[in-house]
Amino acid sequence: MLTKLLASIGIGSARVNLEVAGTAVPLGGILNGTIRIQGGNVEQQVDKIYINLILSSAYKAGDQTRNIRRIIGTVTVGEKMVVRPGEEKVYPVSFQIPFGLPISRGRTRYFLQTGLDIPQAIDPVDHDPIQIVPNREFKMFFDALRFLGFREKPGCGDYNGRFQEFEYRPTTYFARELDEIEVYPVAGERELVVVMQLDKKARGLFGSLLDELDLDERFVRFTIPYSEIDSVAGLAGMLRSIIEREYRKII
Repeated sequence: MLTKLLASIGIGSARVNLEVAGTAVPLGGILNGTIRIQGGNVEQQVDKIYINLILSSAYKAGDQTRNIRRIIGTVTVGEKMVVRPGEEKVYPVSFQIPFGLPISRGRTRYFLQTGLDIPQAIDPVDHDPIQIVPNREFKMFFDALRFLGFREKPGCGDYNGRFQEFEYRPTTYFARELDEIEVYPVAGERELVVVMQLDKKARGLFGSLLDELDLDERFVRFTIPYSEIDSVAGLAGMLRSIIEREYRKII
């Protein structure tokens, strides 16, 4: 009786551990791993084995820093089983990382929460950090911005629950025209959707007035099919044309 009571509060209970083949997975990629369950001191009924993909981030809202933590998705590995004392159960797992997620950058991080749902007991849980990295075309987008001389500013990659922000300052192209650009990209299965904000460099009293009124900024939304991305230089040319065209539309 004492052994069962201790197991119900986690002492001598079954343990769970997730082992993953690699900790960096691209958007749309497959994560492979193995769940190992080690039986405790008593026989226990397990209603469910699950893995939660959890995102955490932080962002500035005025003078405050706000934190975000949310479950992106849950995978059920097994249900309704008995784990006997000292027994080891092994379950291979494999699932796809969805497109459209923020990537691991700045304060945006991910981890896998693996747990056993045990009735009337504290559920054993294992936590494993992973990185969700850009898929091929998304990485080429970042490389194209660097090709054009844009450099990331501190704090890039923070996620506010709706979009992930990347701020860049120009160092070669557009260094005389722009203070910065902000991009909010989302990588889908077949295309990259980007919202970009251009911030024109203020000059003189009139320029300062436009800056105060936010009239020196312009937002543009565009979509780049992956089928049109063949090289970093070619993508950089596309981005340069978009920036030049939209810049001319700013007062």
